[in-house]
Amino acid sequence: MRGILVLIFVFKGVYSQGLEQSIPNNPNYPQYQTDTNQNGSLYHSNQQIPYGSFPVNGNEYSHTAQSSFYQDSFNSEVYGEGENNVDPQNTANYYAGLDYEERYRCPPHWIRFRESCYRFTKSPDRPRNEARKICQAFEADLASISSPEEHGFIITTLMRIDPQKGSWYVGSHQQTPGYWANEGDGSQLTGLENAFIDDRTLTYTSYNLLPRDYLMYKFSNEDGRWGLAPVEGIQYHHFICEGQTQRLHYLIEEERSFTYGLDTFDPERIPKGPFFTKEPVDTIYDPLKNHYVQLSCIAGGYPAPTYKWFREDYQVDSPVFTEINPLSDPRIVLSGGTLMIYNPDADKDNAKFHCTATNKFGVIRSESVRLSFGFIREFNQKRPVESGKQYWGKVMYCDPPSYYPSVNFLWARNYFPNLVEEDRRVFVSYDGGLYFSALENIDRGNYSCNVMSKVSDAGRNGPFFPLLVYPNSDYQQLKFPNNFPKVFPEAPIVGQEVRLECISFGYPVPSYNWTRTGGRIPRKAHLSNFDRVLTIPNVGVEDEGEYKCDVRNDRAHISNNVFLKVQAEPNFTIPLSNKHVDNKGDLHWNCEAFGIPDVNYTWWKNGQKLSMDTLETEDRDRYVIQDNVLIIKFLDPTRDPGMFQCEAKNQLKAKYSTGQLRVLSLKPSFKKRPLESETYGSEGGNVTLRCNPEAAPKPTFTWKKDNIVIGAGGKRFITENGNLIIRQLSRDDEGVYTCVAKNQYGSDESRGRLIVLRAPRFTERLPTRITKQVGQVIFLHCNAEIDSLLDTAYLWNHNGLRMKEAADLYADKRIKIDGGELTIFDVRLSDVGEYECVVKSAIGRISTRTQLRIEGPPGSPGGLQVINIQRSSVTLEWTDSNPNGRPITNYVVTGRTQWNTTWYIVSDSVSNVMEIGRYNGRKRATITTTLMPWSVYEFRVQAVNSLGIGAPSSPSPQFSTQPDKPYQAPFNVGGGGGKIGDLTIKWSPMPLSLQNGPGIHYKIFWRRNNSEVEFQSLLLKEYGNIGMHVVHIPLDYFFTAYNVKVQAFNDIGAGPESEIVTIYSAEDMPQVAPQQVYSRSFNSTSLNVTWNPIDQSRDRLRGKLIGHRLKYWKQVNKEEECIYFLSRTTRNWALIVGLQPDTYYFVKVMAFNSAGEGPESERYLERTFRKAPQKPPASVNVWAVNPSTVRVVWRYVQPTDEEEPLIGYKVRVWEIDQDMSTANDTLIPVEHKLEAYVTNLTPGKSYNLRVLAYSNGGDGRMSSPPITFQMGDYHSDAYGYYVRSSAHRSQILRESHIFITFILYCLFCTNIYN
Repeated sequence: MRGILVLIFVFKGVYSQGLEQSIPNNPNYPQYQTDTNQNGSLYHSNQQIPYGSFPVNGNEYSHTAQSSFYQDSFNSEVYGEGENNVDPQNTANYYAGLDYEERYRCPPHWIRFRESCYRFTKSPDRPRNEARKICQAFEADLASISSPEEHGFIITTLMRIDPQKGSWYVGSHQQTPGYWANEGDGSQLTGLENAFIDDRTLTYTSYNLLPRDYLMYKFSNEDGRWGLAPVEGIQYHHFICEGQTQRLHYLIEEERSFTYGLDTFDPERIPKGPFFTKEPVDTIYDPLKNHYVQLSCIAGGYPAPTYKWFREDYQVDSPVFTEINPLSDPRIVLSGGTLMIYNPDADKDNAKFHCTATNKFGVIRSESVRLSFGFIREFNQKRPVESGKQYWGKVMYCDPPSYYPSVNFLWARNYFPNLVEEDRRVFVSYDGGLYFSALENIDRGNYSCNVMSKVSDAGRNGPFFPLLVYPNSDYQQLKFPNNFPKVFPEAPIVGQEVRLECISFGYPVPSYNWTRTGGRIPRKAHLSNFDRVLTIPNVGVEDEGEYKCDVRNDRAHISNNVFLKVQAEPNFTIPLSNKHVDNKGDLHWNCEAFGIPDVNYTWWKNGQKLSMDTLETEDRDRYVIQDNVLIIKFLDPTRDPGMFQCEAKNQLKAKYSTGQLRVLSLKPSFKKRPLESETYGSEGGNVTLRCNPEAAPKPTFTWKKDNIVIGAGGKRFITENGNLIIRQLSRDDEGVYTCVAKNQYGSDESRGRLIVLRAPRFTERLPTRITKQVGQVIFLHCNAEIDSLLDTAYLWNHNGLRMKEAADLYADKRIKIDGGELTIFDVRLSDVGEYECVVKSAIGRISTRTQLRIEGPPGSPGGLQVINIQRSSVTLEWTDSNPNGRPITNYVVTGRTQWNTTWYIVSDSVSNVMEIGRYNGRKRATITTTLMPWSVYEFRVQAVNSLGIGAPSSPSPQFSTQPDKPYQAPFNVGGGGGKIGDLTIKWSPMPLSLQNGPGIHYKIFWRRNNSEVEFQSLLLKEYGNIGMHVVHIPLDYFFTAYNVKVQAFNDIGAGPESEIVTIYSAEDMPQVAPQQVYSRSFNSTSLNVTWNPIDQSRDRLRGKLIGHRLKYWKQVNKEEECIYFLSRTTRNWALIVGLQPDTYYFVKVMAFNSAGEGPESERYLERTFRKAPQKPPASVNVWAVNPSTVRVVWRYVQPTDEEEPLIGYKVRVWEIDQDMSTANDTLIPVEHKLEAYVTNLTPGKSYNLRVLAYSNGGDGRMSSPPITFQMGDYHSDAYGYYVRSSAHRSQILRESHIFITFILYCLFCTNIYN
């Protein structure tokens, strides 16, 4: 039980909060940075520099203020020491600031800066003086800008909350020309001369001569910043209110709910006024779907509300609400909050309606909704003929009938529903028009425009009319028709889908592109219809702006802009909240809504408009109604409670925000929120005892210890909300504390015990500093002594951030945390910094820290610059990074060009490094190396120390080297081939990295080998970077050896010549035919053809022999039906396969080279053998002879008349895990006995065996399936056969006995059960 209470204490027992600093005349509170209050009013410096000499992003506008009373000293294990010390002589001043955060807190929706709160009011927009009245209703005023820091705070807030960049009134007024003063506090604008973005000397406008004596914040598109601008003050703008935090403190209310003051309650029966969970919506009646219409509203509350419906009419511009009585009209049915109208009539029922919900706490009304009737009238059936010129644009308008609310346009051609298909020329706009960018003859036909309702199935078909297209000799230039581009709908509302259309006349048919002036196209937008349509779904205010459509074709380019301006229905940014206020207290209620156009506000109470004119006389002095602000003073529980609504209305919609007002009179009660029964604290620490009873009005508080009244002073302090703070706890502070709360309706008290425990202390602390090297392992350990009553948690922080446990999905797997032990494997440079071991318990925390220093390779240098680059050297400058514990001894420079993406080492030892910057550490070095001409270089530098090479720097800026002549000769020079009379010279084109300059080209050289001394040459400048050229030579020099070489050139000069290579000119066709062609049968399907080797002399072969071409055909066929076989070898024989058995074939042979084939040889006739054996050997059996030999027997195979006589048999054996292609054959002649002994087998291996017969016709069919056998350990028996050993037989016998015994046992069991 004690442990559970300790855990609860973690959340409720210790009170530590941040307090803003900057109390005037308080020396104990220096200026700190502003902290976040409950309204999220954290102020950060912005990125804008508003004006000249005042860089906003370089200043801290506000300072954190946190009372040291609430701070823990994480560097100390002794609670209450360090920063928590208080001067005992100055405790009065000290405790005066303990509740600073409470006293200087801003109300909801206000933002704090220094000692002021600011409210940025977007709605309602008002002229300057009316805006000031609204601010004064809050006991504030328009903002007074008195310092550059305050100016920076305001523009930073505007940058965050106002993306629309509106205008904002402030409280400055021009007393005399050039002298501006703040009306709120009388201060003068000083140091803000450059904050103005307009000419302050311009006192009068040229329109109405009103002085521009007031200031507002506005955004200057020219300067791209916010600033102050003079204004007349009559325009409607946003405004900024400013009030002192203490004066606005009345707006901060205690958080109360409907259960406040209820001793017991049923969660489903909490007394509460009505509130809508579903409101009616605008409805369009479609008679094709239903014969009735239904409007619904649903409200919650207890007691359950009742409903009424009202019809809204107007009499002399004043609304009149008529209650709907279902008894007076049989068509109307009311059921709960549902209104049903059967057979609606457009003349009677086309109106606005709203419902009300009522219970004993008051009445609320819903939004007004319209019941409307959709319709589409009939088309005019007479339509004139349309005509246009070929290659000119044309638009045909729909001329639709009247309709409501909206329709889709469908164009049909020749008949319905043959709808017109849109393409790059044809476009159907949402304006109903059918647009042709350029007419063509295929567009001739009869057209009809049809409309279909968007909310129902109703539609109308228009008349068909002809479109005539007349030929024309010219074409139309680009031109926008009908004010395109257009926006649909024309007045879009936030949340709708917006369609921007663009179409242009002109030929050739143009293409389209959309851009946005001064910004990007919204990410949610998408293009369609050949980029003519830009669709923005769910449009928002941020999508407003100017959109540009660019149209271009091959001949022209035009563009036009369209401005997208959206409207917005009212949306409550600050809705009404329920109020539970003290009797005789004051109520300050406000709401705020955003809408375009701006909204107007009306207050309602219990379903009736609330205005100063309608109030009773005795209430007019207590009520203040100023736009969206409602103030009720001296609340009366008999007159003021009820249901209030704030109505925000603009031209589009009226919306309501609802809140209930309860006026409470309650005696203090601790029944629901008593003091903690046990609160734990530690010696030397701080503790807060919370006292939070329910009471109305706010009670006074008295504290007792052990039934003795105690007061504030010394170590104790009582806050305004009744909490007791005790500091520097000791054992003497233990005891029973009682909080007594009292108001005019009674009193109540609650008590709890304070237990002071021994403060935790470290028994083992972290060392002050640790040094490790990259890759090593770090082990940190801390241990603390804690009171046994407390649960303890060890936490580890690295540089102030919590380190994740190993179980965390995103934890670093190198780090292992086990309570007070921290292990880091494979240490990296990123692990450097401060490590903190935190021991946390219910009464506080202590910590110990260490600084981890990691040595490793140097960091990457920065600021790398190329100072000078030459052909053979480069000078670099850089700044060293952190040497990471060891001095830098060397540098490595790497580089790359645009020709390659990989970095290569320029110099691996840069030693002549000079220090040129004594204070900034700049280094300079000149590296001698050979750089490629005409290349763009970038370099990197890496520092080296005794622990390795560091990370490379960022690449330097790119620098180009000067061009030069080529350094290398073309490579892979060769050639040959082509047609007779050609000398083809080939080489590899020079890559870009070796060209060394622009204008690469080549020069080729050639001469006959051993016949010519001088080279002939040809410059190929006009061909560029080619890799082949053909030189024409006399036809007599076919297949002649030539010496060739190639030289590269560029615009700078000539490169070296390549080595001389011998190639041959193009060949001529052979003039020699093969002699003594002879053919013999190889088997039943192939012939072996041979001939004498041909004469390969140059005059006869006229080239290099590549192979032979064989021509064959059946004797019974014609030679034209021949088949060719290509033998790409120089051998004088070839095997023709795929022939038919027992068939005569003619054969001819030709030689061929790269030029073609030579003359044919004489033909030769030969017959193929008859078929191979078609039957496989049968009855194949295998017996073991010894561990490496088997005996195989089979039956004789009898050949038929269509088969060649048998020559013998083949016994084919191969290992079972091998392919049959590895088999060994044992040949048995046909005259021998039908058996074979297969020897040299491996004992213990398994084999497959098949037997087949063969003849001159080839191998016959094999026996099937294969016989599988395994060689074993055999010995010879008395008859000479090899059998298994006795040990093997014994094993088989034992296994047989076991099996037989198992069978007998099963039979025995079966008999018993039967």
